[in-house]
Amino acid sequence: MSKHFTLFTDTDREGFISKRYDLNDVDAFESENDAISFSQSIEICEDVEGLSSVKAKYILIGIPEDVGVRANMGRVGASEAWEVFLKSFLGMQQTSLNDASRFCVLGNVFTEDIMQQAERLNSSVHKERKQLSDLVSLLDQRVSEIATKIMEAGKLPIVIGGGHNNSYPLLRSCGYSEPIDCINIDAHTDLRAAKGRHSGNGFNHAIHDGYLKSYYILGIQENYLSQPMLDLIDSNLNINYSPHGSINGLADSAAQVALQHIDSTSFSLELDMDVVANFPSSAQSPVGYTFQEVRSLMREIIKQASSFPKYIHICEAAPKYGYENEVGKALAALVNDLP
Repeated sequence: MSKHFTLFTDTDREGFISKRYDLNDVDAFESENDAISFSQSIEICEDVEGLSSVKAKYILIGIPEDVGVRANMGRVGASEAWEVFLKSFLGMQQTSLNDASRFCVLGNVFTEDIMQQAERLNSSVHKERKQLSDLVSLLDQRVSEIATKIMEAGKLPIVIGGGHNNSYPLLRSCGYSEPIDCINIDAHTDLRAAKGRHSGNGFNHAIHDGYLKSYYILGIQENYLSQPMLDLIDSNLNINYSPHGSINGLADSAAQVALQHIDSTSFSLELDMDVVANFPSSAQSPVGYTFQEVRSLMREIIKQASSFPKYIHICEAAPKYGYENEVGKALAALVNDLP
């Protein structure tokens, strides 16, 4: 496991602890006050085999890659989301109103070797795009491996960063024995043809391979729906969507509509940050939900569902197209909203 996963250690934690010392202390030994941040109090686990003994409910993992986005001929940058998320999330304050004990930071999928190869490839050249697709398949194995370990330990993976290609290995980890359902808050269906692997066809692959049964998308921009996608949706009663603009600020109603389409005793929750208007992402658009609408949608889905999602996946954020602090704080807020 250590070969394909980089654990978050106490040494890593030290890098996120603020060096805010008492200004009256010349030698800087004493802290300025008694404040404690998430970085100082959050649980870590330096052995994947010991996950079952972790007290936290949520296990945070990152996927620092944009190989799937490259293979889909999209904008790179999703590989940077995990790091900016950690900076903001671990900087939050541990208080009686905001308890970090819900969370354990486990670490990130090892992607350095895959990313090094991907950066030398040009998706506009067919043979090189095929190589990118092969790299995504390799990444699939690594993501499925750690997700399965977390679920087998009875914990809930919260997955941050990377492209939406990672929906496929996550769904495979959940639906290997019996297919599960999914709600995806996204501007796109990601139902492109299940030929090769990239960030635009993870859900079609999951349906084709029997891991995903009922699939509902909130926030679709219909002008980007191709005719083959429309035909697929029309021919499959298990797939449906609500277009962007149909929410009208009523997150509770939108969540109810989505939950009526799926089995909320066994489902996953996906969020592609492309769905937020003007948010720095792989397919950034001036059209979309507000960030607060997305927060409300996620809260309502979790609140109204019969059980908690098998995993939550927040992807496609690309800090390089905006302000790192803005992206990091947005992702941190979404995760910290979890009950």
